[in-house]
Amino acid sequence: MDPSARQLELTLGPLVVVEVAEQFSPGLTGRTDRSYVSPPQPRERALVLAALLVDAAGPLDGDGPWHRAIAGGRRTVRLLRAPD
Repeated sequence: MDPSARQLELTLGPLVVVEVAEQFSPGLTGRTDRSYVSPPQPRERALVLAALLVDAAGPLDGDGPWHRAIAGGRRTVRLLRAPD
């Protein structure tokens, strides 16, 4: 999206963050668990990001958690209200 167009956006409702956690079986992968929290964003965009992260076939409902098997572990994604 053009940056100048973003200035005209209106965010309705509370912002949310997408929390992602990956847990691995160290004996299988040698990898350590990791997590990430997205910047605050409108709920609609957060749901699109969450759907991409769990490879959802369609739109997601609710706040999660949603789970996805990944090589050697599992990814958990959920939405949380952004801190004020």
